[in-house]
Amino acid sequence: MEMRTDEIIVRTQKEWNDIPKEFDGYISIQDADIIVAEMKGSRVEAKGNASVVAWNNVFIIARDHASVEARNHASVEAWDNASVIACENSSVMAVDNSSVIARNNSFVETWGNAFIEAKGNAFVVARGNASVEARDNVSVDAGSGSSVIAWNNVSIVAEGRASIEAWDNVSVVAWGESSVVARGNVQVVKYSDRTNLEIQGNARIVTPPDTVQEYCEFYGIEIKDNQAMLYKAVKPDYSTFYDSEFKYRIGKTFTNSCNNSRDVQCSFGLHVSHINWALEFGRSKDIDDFVVLECAVPVDKIIVPKNTDGKIRTSELTVLREVPLEECGVMGKIILKQREKSLRDRLCAP
Repeated sequence: MEMRTDEIIVRTQKEWNDIPKEFDGYISIQDADIIVAEMKGSRVEAKGNASVVAWNNVFIIARDHASVEARNHASVEAWDNASVIACENSSVMAVDNSSVIARNNSFVETWGNAFIEAKGNAFVVARGNASVEARDNVSVDAGSGSSVIAWNNVSIVAEGRASIEAWDNVSVVAWGESSVVARGNVQVVKYSDRTNLEIQGNARIVTPPDTVQEYCEFYGIEIKDNQAMLYKAVKPDYSTFYDSEFKYRIGKTFTNSCNNSRDVQCSFGLHVSHINWALEFGRSKDIDDFVVLECAVPVDKIIVPKNTDGKIRTSELTVLREVPLEECGVMGKIILKQREKSLRDRLCAP
């Protein structure tokens, strides 16, 4: 085992096992047969033809032809021609020509020409020329020129010029100039007149909700005493992302003038949404620095824009509470894992 003050190079399982528990530097696995990597609290890089099985909270960067099997809460960045099998709650970022098989609740974010096979409840974000084969309860966000073939209960958001072929009980949200071939019991939600849709068998096209009642039913919004339970992503001090001087307070009712025209997608008013839209908006601003507020909104004061992507507006809302991410479904759990990864990256940065 070669060793420097801040780096250890490992080529055998024994060398890995001999790493001192208190070591918090950089570990490089090179051309090893199979390394079973338990948590070391360090940043690990697999190079060459190294083969690694990563368990628990290990964070690994896989390069060249390295092969990694990630389980539990392991996190992997895959580069070049690296191959990764991600199981359970593991997280993977795949770049270039890397190949990933994702199962259960794993999260995968991919760019370039990466190929992803997603199973179970995996969540995948595909960009560039990435190719995704998705089965079961997988959720896929496909952008640019990415290509997705989906089966069973997969949920897909297609943007840009993404190409989708959907079978069985797949649900597709089509944006921009995306192209969708839908077969079986596929449901396609059409948000753009520029999408290219080919519908076969029992597949159907669904248009976005057009009324407040349709909106609440479409997104599963709870209504109590004529108040809809809706959500806002804000900064941790409850200020908005566009006006740091304006801050919400729990238990207080806020009012504002509101554009009543449904022909305008985004305009003045108090903006709210269903929970997943709020989460996506928050993490698009700063994944490490936002919270979600639950708000009670009078149903008769809600404006639902035509072809809304989930965001609506109102002239009045009451802030009820800050919602823990643990209560925000699969997306909330994914963001928590991304925050953990971001924290590890900062702690391990040279």
